[in-house]
Formats: sequence, structure tokens, C-alpha cells
Amino acid sequence: MLGFSALEKTDPAVRAAALERATLAVARLDATLDGHPLLPAWQHWVRLEAVRTHAGLDGHRVDPQRLAAFLEGLRLRAPDTPAQHERGADLDALSHALRLYNLMLAAADRRPERDLDASTEAPDHRRLAEDALWALTQPGSGARLPALARAMRAWIVDDRPRGAVRAALPVALQATGVTRAQLPILAGADTLRPDSPLDPDGWTCAFARSLEREAADGLAVLRRLEHAWRGARAAIGPRRSNSRLPAAVDLLAAAPLLGPARLATLLGCSLRGAGMMLEELVACGGAVEVTGRGSHRLYGLPGTESIRGETAGPRRYGHRRGRPPKILVPEPLAATEPSPPPPPVPARLDRLEVDYTALDALLADTNRVVERVQAMLKKR
Repeated sequence: MLGFSALEKTDPAVRAAALERATLAVARLDATLDGHPLLPAWQHWVRLEAVRTHAGLDGHRVDPQRLAAFLEGLRLRAPDTPAQHERGADLDALSHALRLYNLMLAAADRRPERDLDASTEAPDHRRLAEDALWALTQPGSGARLPALARAMRAWIVDDRPRGAVRAALPVALQATGVTRAQLPILAGADTLRPDSPLDPDGWTCAFARSLEREAADGLAVLRRLEHAWRGARAAIGPRRSNSRLPAAVDLLAAAPLLGPARLATLLGCSLRGAGMMLEELVACGGAVEVTGRGSHRLYGLPGTESIRGETAGPRRYGHRRGRPPKILVPEPLAATEPSPPPPPVPARLDRLEVDYTALDALLADTNRVVERVQAMLKKR
């Protein structure tokens, strides 16, 4: 609750003090991040925090860790609710958050428009961000922060896309010389709350106080990243002078999430060596694996393990790509009659004695007949 009184809205001293505190907070954050090795990682995580805040102001509840897993292309776990409409609300929130994130990337991207993929929404996001940036950077009277506050208010009063002006404000701060680096967390989000004043003086005070709070939050995020970095370097302990493990920790701290292939490219080592280094970092507590799968893993510094809780893990057996495994299903057997019982084993018979006397007499008679026939044939 901002709770501005009528005196605060009109008193120039109150407005000047709020602007002074905001300027000092932004300058402190900008000076701390100037040349800092963790600047890319810091920009990534504060973009997620800014998207969470902006989506909340638009009526969507988004978890930054879930959004981080979604941006990395990981399979998300189903929401912990049986209601179908709540699952649909989760998808709508992620879709809205992704649009806000793409607007922020489009505002910070300085590539020519011809290099953008025309089959995506990148050109539309670029045009929205450039329109908002042009509106914010038009020359105006007075100091730069009040001029930015008035330009932002004019954009909102004209009922133009709020996400575009929030994404363009950090770029406008850099373009007008207020900051040297792009600080995505500075978006003046408190000016868009339902209880925020809409009159010019009250809006300027709300804008200044929002920048002051956001700069303090940005410093807190940076301190948290530095603490995780120092903890990871301490976890690996002393190493030989030619060990690449400290460099792997530094790269892991500078990048939001890192896989073996990317680490191998940055260090100039083999893929197997990069994988072994990451496994060693996990074993000593200097890193965490956030995908929960056997291949195509991603790693981060301690503190990012909550991303793994938002993923569904790898696809289980039976849901893999390619031809499904052959499963032999036995056919049902036809009903058959029961087989007869085996015959009883006969008892052992005694040896039989055969009398060959009659057989010998028969063979003798046969021989005499044969001889008589032969004699008759010779006489002819």
C-alpha cells in the first residue's frame, strides 16, 4: 500500500526527496554491476522476477522457477490440483509470462529487424518495444527521472500496452544515461497497482519509490548470487594449478544454467571431461542438477535446485520416441477336454517257450513240392 496523502502529491520537497533516494539507489546498483562477472546471470534471474511481478499486476500468478524450467524447454509437472480450469489458468499464466519475457528480450535486442525470425512474434514484439522506447526517450523539460515518469504515465493514460512500456523502461534508463547497464528489474511496477495515484505528482512519487525498492531488490539478488558463487568455490577446496574445476565454477556462476556440451565449448575440453567435472561439482556440493534426467542435463549453482521440483523428469518407458517396443501378449487358450489318465503299466510277463516242430514239417513239405514241379518242367 503506497498510501500517498494529498500533501505528498503536491509538496515539491516530498517529490524531490523521493526522486533523490531513487537516484541514489539506482546509481548504487548500477555501479555495483558495472563490469561484474555475474551480470549476465543477474539479468536473467531479475527478468524472471520482473515477469513474475508484472504478471501478478495483470492478474496472473507465475512461479519464477516454473517459468525458468519452461524457458529451458523442460517438461513441466502437472499442477497439484484435479480441477481442469485451474490447470488451464496455469497454462494461461505461463503464456502471458512468456509474452512479457519476450517483450523484455525484444526491447534489449539490438539486432537489425531483418535478422529476426519472421515466423515468430519477434517482429511484433520489436515494434511494440521500439514504440514504447521512442515515447520514453523523447526530449522533455526537467530532470531525466521525472521526464521518464511523465512519459510512462502518458503511455498508460493512452491505454497502450503496459507490457511494452515496462519492458522498454530499463532500456530507456540506459539510453538516457541514467544507467550504464541494462537493469531489467527497474520497471516502475508500483505505479500500476490499483491503489497507485494517477495524478502527475503522485505518479512521479510512486515511480521514484518503485525504482528505489526495485534497486534494493536487485542488490539482494546480486548478493545471493555472489554468496552461491563463493560457496561453490569453497566447496571444491584447493586444487592443483592446472585444474579446470575453478573455471567451471566461474562459468556456472556467470551463466544461468549450463550443460556439459556448452561447458565443453567454453573450456575447450571434451564432452566427457565436461560431464565428469559437473558430476564432481555435484558430488562436492558446488553445483546441482536441475533436470532430473539421464541425458541432456542442465546444472546450476546451489539455490537453483527448486527448478527440478517444477519438472516432470524424463519420459518413462513406453513414452520414448521411435518405434514402440514389441510386447508379446499371449492369446487366450481354447477350452479343451481334460486329457485321459495314462494307461497302467503292465506287469512283467514270463518268457514264452515256442515249439517249432510243426513249422519244420511245413517247410519240408514245401521243399518237396518245389522239387517235383522243377522235375516236371525239365521233362518238357
